[in-house]
Amino acid sequence: TPAPGEASTMPLWVQRVSLVIFVVFCVEFGMLLAVLPWTRVWTDNSLLVAYPALRGFVQQNFVRGAVTGLGLVDIWIGIWEAVRYREKK
Repeated sequence: TPAPGEASTMPLWVQRVSLVIFVVFCVEFGMLLAVLPWTRVWTDNSLLVAYPALRGFVQQNFVRGAVTGLGLVDIWIGIWEAVRYREKK
């Protein structure tokens, strides 16, 4: 990583592409985390059939709310990175 005040050695197009990829990933993953706990995919999960105690835990509303909150934070991070992006000269 370059020292503060120094120009980055990455070309400008690489910085822009990496920002776009990061923002799209954060927003899409955040939307998935925000919506998924409230769908049938979450409640009828075949991976949790062998673990009934864990299945009961992840179906509680506070767990669903926590996962949704993480999704909203992830969306916020993606938008924040896009808004605060400044090109270095």
